[in-house]
Amino acid sequence: MRNGKDGIGGAMILRKSFVIALGASAALLAIACAGCDKGGGENAKFERLTKRYFRENFRTNPTLATWAGEHRYDHDLDDMSRTTIDAEIAEWKSYLAALGSLETAGLSPDNRIDAEILANNIKLDILLYEDVRTFEADPMLYTNLLGNSIYYLIARDFAPLDERLDAAADRLLKFPLAVEQAMANLSNPPKPYTEMAISQNRGLIALIERDLPREAEKAPGKKKKIEKAANVALDALHGFQTFLEKDLLDRSLGEYRLGDEVYRRLTDGLLQSDMSSEEIVAAAYAEIERVHGEMYELAVPLFKDMTGTEPPANPDRAERTSIVRQVLDEIAKDHPKPAELLDACKAAYAEAAAFVRERDIITIPQEPVEIAWAPDYSRGLSIVALEAPGPLDRGMEYRFVVSPVPEDYDQKELDSYLREYNSEMIRLVTIHEAMPGHYVQFAFANRNPSMVRGVCFNSAFVEGWGVYSMDLMNELGFREGDARFDLTWKKFYLRVLTNAIIDSGMHREGMTESEALRLLTGDGFQEESEAAIKWRRAMVNPGYLSTYFSGYLEIRQLRLEAEERLGGRFSLKEFHEKLLRQGALSPRLAREAMFRE
Repeated sequence: MRNGKDGIGGAMILRKSFVIALGASAALLAIACAGCDKGGGENAKFERLTKRYFRENFRTNPTLATWAGEHRYDHDLDDMSRTTIDAEIAEWKSYLAALGSLETAGLSPDNRIDAEILANNIKLDILLYEDVRTFEADPMLYTNLLGNSIYYLIARDFAPLDERLDAAADRLLKFPLAVEQAMANLSNPPKPYTEMAISQNRGLIALIERDLPREAEKAPGKKKKIEKAANVALDALHGFQTFLEKDLLDRSLGEYRLGDEVYRRLTDGLLQSDMSSEEIVAAAYAEIERVHGEMYELAVPLFKDMTGTEPPANPDRAERTSIVRQVLDEIAKDHPKPAELLDACKAAYAEAAAFVRERDIITIPQEPVEIAWAPDYSRGLSIVALEAPGPLDRGMEYRFVVSPVPEDYDQKELDSYLREYNSEMIRLVTIHEAMPGHYVQFAFANRNPSMVRGVCFNSAFVEGWGVYSMDLMNELGFREGDARFDLTWKKFYLRVLTNAIIDSGMHREGMTESEALRLLTGDGFQEESEAAIKWRRAMVNPGYLSTYFSGYLEIRQLRLEAEERLGGRFSLKEFHEKLLRQGALSPRLAREAMFRE
């Protein structure tokens, strides 16, 4: 996911997307604290505090305010000067102190939940800016900020095109100052961060050179204004490219491993789980052994059909693994060509939507969803993603974006990529990102009246729901119980498990790249291309790869609790809809909201 939903790279890149605020209009302020008690007391204090917090953070984060759907600052660009950053950190601390002074016993149940969410969100911001110092360590912070500042304006039809292009032109004229601030701030980042930023900045240049003029062609009266502003921005971006390649890269010697103490604080905020890092890793290893056994049982009949031979009578672990791998290799041969990836995702979406309707799993949202190629500047960390509108852009389109095969891949890399994203895997990632995964989840969440929940969503819940959706569809017989789909789902689940292991292993335990790749391609059955992407993502998205497994475990537990409480009255559809209507809460807070009597 993006908009902070994709984590850090995500938390490192787009952490400020969690700090979007409301404007001052009465209607918007009313939904900032929908559960507040108008009669005064602690609820009134909390209402005033959240209004002020959102208003001030909105003023200093106009790009991500555009994402949120508050468009009064669409002509402005974020100030990333050290003076402003230091002032923001001080302001966050003052809000955290104010939240700590509230008497939580005097808050309504919903406001108690929102106060905890907001405090956790602020602690994460302080960690990333004061301790990790992401504004110094991560050049992708700036490539994503500048890219989003324009992309959000041209990709969403929230206002007439002329108005959105005017805002884009005004932002483009501010690019030179933003680039100057970035170059002044950045010092000794980890090399992989700079390498990724170099690639993303090329994509950003392509966005300004190619995509923006194409939009301007639709509004001839704005064409010259856009051309003039684009030239100013491109001069700055080419200068930034030279800086990244010729200056910063040579001095990018920073440590990408967070270390035990910072990693724990980060995952405490991202996961909000009662499980420790050690417990998550131990659970992941235990699940790997269980899943391997299930995969072998599924693979045996497929192996017989493929080869016409029986497996060994008492196969050892290596022989079982070999049989599973051979079957997965056969499944991987069925894949679309590079130019067909987008159409394959569209077909997979239609197939999944039909099954969700047939089984009445959940009410499919009415909000439109487009399946399109991902913009160049955002590629590099994930193959597919969901771009959700913010909570104030009601009725806006959701975008399920697909990254094309990288043009610089050689034949071996191309074959590996396409084998990993074979026809069954494309069905699974489409379920995860869209139906009934992230698209459905965010469409429900954006209807919750609490702006705190709309902006400060929990990453573990978001990714946990995506994984749960894949398991659910398989459980209910999607693809008529086809063992090829079931086996591929279990392979994806191994990805979830190994993600958590390498995330903790890299940042807490010094796991090496070769150790991680052996785990991913060995126990995880991943193609080399996918394993390389995951190692890179673990470097630049610390903590986020643990959200999938942690969130999935806790959502499954929530469902088990609901089934036990309700017995014969349990309805799967009602459970799903009640859960998603709470917003993307941490599973622990979702439990409190769900089972409140």
